[in-house]
Amino acid sequence: MIRVKEVFQRPVERGPTDGWPTDKGLTRPHTQVRKIYALRDCLLNPDYVVAIYPHRFDTSADQEMLADNFSAGEVFSRVILDGNSFRSSEIIVNQSYEHLSELLA
Repeated sequence: MIRVKEVFQRPVERGPTDGWPTDKGLTRPHTQVRKIYALRDCLLNPDYVVAIYPHRFDTSADQEMLADNFSAGEVFSRVILDGNSFRSSEIIVNQSYEHLSELLA
């Protein structure tokens, strides 16, 4: 088994707002929810790894979601898994392609 940090989307609350202005005053306060990228521990079975690829978060939305928990120079890899599960067959991990390829060799 290989220990990695999986990158996943987690919703976070921004806290209650004072409401939105309308022509009849303020609407009632509400909480805004947005998503960020976070890390969780993961064990990867090398027997189920089909392929790995370098991964970059290029869009401005991805960059905004990364800003809270990751530094600018962090590297990521996309891991393609084989197996029957209810989860996606692709995961993003917080390790370089080179490091993962050494671990799987």
